[in-house]
Amino acid sequence: MIDGVGEDPRRPGRLVVEGERIAGIGGSLPPPAAGQLRGSTRSPDVTLSLPGCTLLPGLIDFHSHVGIDTRWGDLGAQVQVPPAESLAAGIARIQEDLRAGVTTLRLCGDRHGVDLVLRREAEDGRIVAPRLRAAGRAIRSPRSRGGAVASVFTDDPAEIARAAASNIAEGVDFVKLFVSDGAGDPAVEPTTCYYGEAEVAAAVRPAHAAGRPVAAHLVGGAGVAAALGGGLDVIEHGWFLTEDDLDLIGRHDVLLTLTLGVLCGPHGHAFGTDPAELARLRALGEAACATARRVIARGLRYVLGTDAVHGCLADELAWVVSLGESPIRAIRAATVWPATALGLGETLGVLAPGKVADVIGVEGDPLSEIGAMARVRLVLSRGRVVYMHQRGERQ
Repeated sequence: MIDGVGEDPRRPGRLVVEGERIAGIGGSLPPPAAGQLRGSTRSPDVTLSLPGCTLLPGLIDFHSHVGIDTRWGDLGAQVQVPPAESLAAGIARIQEDLRAGVTTLRLCGDRHGVDLVLRREAEDGRIVAPRLRAAGRAIRSPRSRGGAVASVFTDDPAEIARAAASNIAEGVDFVKLFVSDGAGDPAVEPTTCYYGEAEVAAAVRPAHAAGRPVAAHLVGGAGVAAALGGGLDVIEHGWFLTEDDLDLIGRHDVLLTLTLGVLCGPHGHAFGTDPAELARLRALGEAACATARRVIARGLRYVLGTDAVHGCLADELAWVVSLGESPIRAIRAATVWPATALGLGETLGVLAPGKVADVIGVEGDPLSEIGAMARVRLVLSRGRVVYMHQRGERQ
């Protein structure tokens, strides 16, 4: 068991769950009787045995969307589907994330208010889903060609402030801006920035007054210093940050969400598979990996997200390990660090008595082979078994 507290795993990996909470862990527990059922039919005691597996805290995907699936291209067409179709597809997508071990999912902007609807349905127990944190209507410049999920298009700081305040009134957990462009259009430099300090500060003022953070799609460029000057809390992606940018991020103690798979693969194909584009995308991916390597080497604060490569958070852990991160720290970047960043560190992110029982079991030992994180065999969400891999089942 990798509990997220110590550096070394606990052996044997055992825990007791009562209701939604972890009641006990470790070798001091009485040995389990495999398959035993005890107690009344209303509240039976169940023992689960997963030989050859490792228990870990439930994973937290810090950057995703329910309205798109970046394993496929043509994001513009994906966001144009009717609201009912978007809602149905969103349920399927977040349940795929759940089966992959993601018990908490941070949604960085979706059209039609679908993220807020699904958050409400999940909280009320009407759908089986990860715990959701939602940004609602993302805000971007009408000059930008990126940001397919955005719903508010303006360059006016006053309108940005009104949109942020409206989002907060609707109950969002954070405000999402698009400061820079994206990587999908070869005619546009991805680091072109459309918002500066005034625009970011316009969103930050109402958000911080309400106790909400502000995050921005920001891959690099002149807008980095301006956004930090405006009070930005989280940089999403940051693929092409310079050394000076990283110096500033360190001084401001700003959180960075690394999302490599959507650009570098192996499952993300948001920007298409046109052979004429592959060389450009490959070069962008190499630059993004070089930036992530520097982030890791500097020990900057970061967490991991898929950017809607649904069911593939394990790829992000594999990427950062390949770039020099230790497996235990990679696991923390998808568990305890994002839990703390979400303000949920008192209840989530580690396996310890009294914590919420968000627990996964993976086949193998991810400390010796990080690829084990893709072999999810058990998912508990709030103490409830929501997925268990059956022997012989294809994954």
